Amino acid sequence: MDISNLNTQREIWDKVLKTIDKNGKTPRGASTFFKKTFIHTVQGNKIIVGCENETTANVLKNNFKDLFLANVSTVTGTNFDIVFVPLTELSVKSKDDIIKENEPKFFKGCYLNPDFTFERFVEGPCNTQARQGALLVASNLGKMYNPFYIQGDSGLGKTHLLHAIAHFIRENFPEKKVLCISSQNFFDEYINFAKNATNDLNLTDYLKSFDVLLIDDIQQLKGKEKTLDYFFDIYQYFINNNRQIVLTSDRPQNELAGIPNRLITRFLQGLTVSISKPDFSTCKQILLKKIEFSQLEKDFIIEDAIDYIAENYSSSIRQLEGILTRLTFFTTINNIQKIDLSVVFDALNIKDVKIDKKRKADSSKIINTVADYYSISTEQLTGTARKYQVSLARQVAIYLIRIILDLPYTEIGKLFSNRDHSTIIHSISKVDEMLKTDSQIKTVIDNLKAKLT
Repeated sequence: MDISNLNTQREIWDKVLKTIDKNGKTPRGASTFFKKTFIHTVQGNKIIVGCENETTANVLKNNFKDLFLANVSTVTGTNFDIVFVPLTELSVKSKDDIIKENEPKFFKGCYLNPDFTFERFVEGPCNTQARQGALLVASNLGKMYNPFYIQGDSGLGKTHLLHAIAHFIRENFPEKKVLCISSQNFFDEYINFAKNATNDLNLTDYLKSFDVLLIDDIQQLKGKEKTLDYFFDIYQYFINNNRQIVLTSDRPQNELAGIPNRLITRFLQGLTVSISKPDFSTCKQILLKKIEFSQLEKDFIIEDAIDYIAENYSSSIRQLEGILTRLTFFTTINNIQKIDLSVVFDALNIKDVKIDKKRKADSSKIINTVADYYSISTEQLTGTARKYQVSLARQVAIYLIRIILDLPYTEIGKLFSNRDHSTIIHSISKVDEMLKTDSQIKTVIDNLKAKLT
């Protein structure tokens, strides 16, 4: 996009600032810094932004550059880089000198995702400890839980928490320098540095200038002996000087094959938290929050469709994001105003809707069999009566429909007087708990299974 024209530059920068403010991403107290900025010049893919003074330039460069990069990309459709420069320098230095001086010395291109904040992280039973631990670490740098180790399968939110820690520190402790990178970034930078040992730039000094080091996917350093030796020295420096280290991995420390034992034992000295696969309720909340922040209409996706996605595509948060992106694209190209189950089936090319109908028909057999077993009517079983015997029979029927037919919770709820999914989940959990301690209920379930299968 050509933004060499002065009027175009003013218009674009105004849109960038309005977009940041509209999306609620302007941190408290930062608006003063944002307002007194402007596009000075454009040099290739570099946008030189004039700032009122050196303090403003440093604050924006160190704490909010990622936010501006994302919104400039949104407004212009082009991946520009941004250089923040105080007015005093603009008047005495050339554009080339300014750009050269502001080029990052190492880890070029490593930026924070502006959407990965604590506010946008959906908390549930699968990740409560991880989120709370991350917030404590970000609030008490180097004073507790050092190192902080987040473990979990790919796509469950580890990177989100890592970036959230960085954002929190930048907003609340702007004097602290934070470096957030992947282990691959670390490896690549070390190799380049080792090949150019005579270079005036020193990677070790650069790394030691930071107060917080956040490294994603530490397991990817396995087998890289020289890099691991170098990392060990950096690690020791941070720990000995009470500087915070946060690591993520897709496996526990004792399963880090190819990582030296001297590092593993040190990783174990801090706090380890795990993130597991999200449950139905958490998946649903994640979808609702992503719909909210994507500025889609509140009722763009009806609840049945959300429930279906949450139940059937919960292996990772990335998968949920991918499904939502696919649905949004499908509705856009087909001019669809609302997403229901039929749209989900069409968009995801699901052909087994008839099988679902057959499973619903089979649910009648389970309801009738359970009603006969407990000597009650099917109307009582599926109705609202709360007598103990009827309630127990209803919970058993719900449990059997779920484990035998694997129907979605919302579909099961419709069979029982339109009960909501939380009631269905509670019934299934109740029977699960009873099976652990009540031999009588186990006999009932076994007998009914024998009749049904």
